[in-house]
Amino acid sequence: MKRNPNFPFAPKKFPFFYGWMSMIAGTIGILCSIPGQTMGVSVFTNYLMESLQLSRDALSSAYLIGTVGSSLFLTYAGKIYDKYGARFTAIMAALCLAATLFLFSYSDTVSSSLSQFSGVKYSIVSFTFISLLFFFLRFSGQGVLTLASRNLIMKWFDQRRGLANSISSAFQSFGFAVSPLFIALIISQFDWSIAYQILAFLTLIFVLFAYIFYRDNPEECGLIPDGKIIAPKQKSNPTFQTKKQYTLKEARSTWVFWVFALGLSFNAFFITGFTFNVISIFESCGYSEQKALSVFVPASIISIITAIAGNILSDYIRMQKILIVFLLGCLLASLGVAILEYEIGFYVLILGNGVMGGLFSVIAAITWPRFYGRENLGAISGLSMSLIVFSSAIAPLFFSRIFTLTNSYSLAGYIGIVVVVLLLILSVKAKNPQLQ
Repeated sequence: MKRNPNFPFAPKKFPFFYGWMSMIAGTIGILCSIPGQTMGVSVFTNYLMESLQLSRDALSSAYLIGTVGSSLFLTYAGKIYDKYGARFTAIMAALCLAATLFLFSYSDTVSSSLSQFSGVKYSIVSFTFISLLFFFLRFSGQGVLTLASRNLIMKWFDQRRGLANSISSAFQSFGFAVSPLFIALIISQFDWSIAYQILAFLTLIFVLFAYIFYRDNPEECGLIPDGKIIAPKQKSNPTFQTKKQYTLKEARSTWVFWVFALGLSFNAFFITGFTFNVISIFESCGYSEQKALSVFVPASIISIITAIAGNILSDYIRMQKILIVFLLGCLLASLGVAILEYEIGFYVLILGNGVMGGLFSVIAAITWPRFYGRENLGAISGLSMSLIVFSSAIAPLFFSRIFTLTNSYSLAGYIGIVVVVLLLILSVKAKNPQLQ
């Protein structure tokens, strides 16, 4: 498939450096993935349970099956991205996401029809069908569309990568914070099935947007990253110079890849498990539902500030230092859950969630092109995304089982502390492989 980077217009003739337009386009693409993200799914949970006649455990299991299944194909999707570019990959992912959202709106009707036709119990058919839908939802939304859009931004910048990602991350954090309210408003004005159809229609509009504005990299458009040659921020520091273009096999053979990837995976694991069970977590400690939901607003504010600061600093300092601060945020978040029964745990939880949430976008976007180059960025970031998606899949059930066995979520927090401490120890020598 030809990329045709100069159709419908040539980025070289754009009134300003096209990398900034790519940053805007990529940010919009990531926001369009929200229906496939955890916060997008959670708004519909109760409606799906009622319409499909599934218990919370059954719906969580369907989510687990679909999400784990999707994670197995993301590395291959990254290779497709490397071959065909951001525009093709994003369009295919968005089309799949739109179709899946449309099918979600008729999931109860389709399940009923299949049940009557096959003679199989309705709840069994609905469980099977929704598991399949979760597979395509998570694969196209959280996985491929996010991967293509995030890498789009990174490929257009080098020395200004942190600045571009800081601007993008601020809008992402705000969009992710308000999206549950936006979706809930649509549901209240119409109903849950119409809301899914509206989200599908908005995703189709994005398909046209991606076709017009997505371009994979500056070189194929006759441009260079940053729009011009910019001297490294620290000329004496080789960690800011990409000398070797790593293959996927070479990247995954470096243990530093696994330190960073597992750090990102822990974030996905903790945030997903916490978000899915947030009301139950707070109620188990004697707090109200209002108190539980109030944690997200101050955490998002801290997240935005941390993301902007972290991205800007990433142009000047090593990613290893950002990783350590990120893991300290993970440690605080885990500690907050462990001691939430005490008032101070509430504030520790907010601070930890804010710091790790803000720095997640920094590490996930900037680490891989800086450490391993841009040539095989899709495949390398695809493997990382597979681990992230897999971790997010098993988290809700893990938290739920901890509560079932102990009547408390504290143990989940303490286990998180142990894991993060191990990652902190490993991060001490997590140096950029370009130094080798």
